[in-house]
Amino acid sequence: MEKIKITFLGTGNSVPTEKRNHTAILLSYKNENILVDCGEGTQRQFRIAKLSPTKLTKLLITHWHGDHILGIPGLFQTLSMSEYNKPLQIYGPKNTKYFISQLQKTFNLKLNVHVEEISEKVFETEDFYVESKQMDHGIPALAYSFVIK
Repeated sequence: MEKIKITFLGTGNSVPTEKRNHTAILLSYKNENILVDCGEGTQRQFRIAKLSPTKLTKLLITHWHGDHILGIPGLFQTLSMSEYNKPLQIYGPKNTKYFISQLQKTFNLKLNVHVEEISEKVFETEDFYVESKQMDHGIPALAYSFVIK
């Protein structure tokens, strides 16, 4: 069985420290590179980890607090400037389509994205699936499970 690789790009909370960046976790399995949240500074964390953000296939957003999403505009810009041509699949809670469209409009980002607002089953492949559960966090929020079949 192929191994799952988890890279913690950020594990801090609302205020970063010298040693901890805002939330961002990269899950790699077979041909998938799934980023869970994209806190501010995530694109720099990719460089420090010697990983290419252009290998991303999906972005899962847990909720729309700044420490979990403020890295999205910079990541989109990096992907656009790196000629990232495939559609980036984005999954998140209620209002994700609106917020992503507003980020693209505000920062004039032309990245090809496919956005889905989800509540239970996120997506499924031949080998695994990702599911979500609603969480109580004051705003629409999701927790994700990655399950190998």
